[in-house]
Amino acid sequence: MSDAPAPRSSRFARTIRARPRLFLSTLLGLAVGLLLPEHWRGVTRGLLGWNVACWTYLIAAAVMILRSEHKDIHRRAALQDDGRYTVLALTALAAGCSFGAIFFQLATVKGADSSLRGAHIALATSTIIGSWLLVHLVFALHYAHEFYRCAKEEAGTWIGGIVFPGEDRPDYPDFLYFSYVIGVACATADVNIASRPLRRLALVHCVLAFFYNNAVLAMTINIAASFIGG
Repeated sequence: MSDAPAPRSSRFARTIRARPRLFLSTLLGLAVGLLLPEHWRGVTRGLLGWNVACWTYLIAAAVMILRSEHKDIHRRAALQDDGRYTVLALTALAAGCSFGAIFFQLATVKGADSSLRGAHIALATSTIIGSWLLVHLVFALHYAHEFYRCAKEEAGTWIGGIVFPGEDRPDYPDFLYFSYVIGVACATADVNIASRPLRRLALVHCVLAFFYNNAVLAMTINIAASFIGG
């Protein structure tokens, strides 16, 4: 009886409890989007809610990273085992959808007065920056937890699926470096990947980064055109 699989409801509850910052930020963003005036365009309300959720989580995660020690990374790696790939995929998908929503948002800029046009462009810019930062942050946390979930300690050195030169016990900033280098250059720089699952994940990350960066470039051109054609 003890070997029976856990009900889906209990797994979902564990997934939420293990990620309080992510889910509280999501709830806050949803609340803001729903409480904004109904006569506002749905895309505008959605993007504002997304920005609240996105930037709230980025700030909360930054505080968590600055306060974390190695034992905290180990603990979170064990707690966040359930739903880790689902959360990663949904975050990447949501960020991609926010990019698409920007095109609809900018379509309303032409013909608007200067103050309204500036507000739309500021919202689009905030969405681009926040979404890009969020995707690579979530990947960085995923890399860190995957590393310590499978790593073994030998003579004071943690051996996992990612090898950082000169670093025996990588911390969150090390994984942030690894993730954002992929996000910027679609490459791993001086860090080596020694695990097949992590190589596959890094491949997916590189492909996503390529398309995200091209989307950012396209939207930047669109924003510049909105200024010029104002």
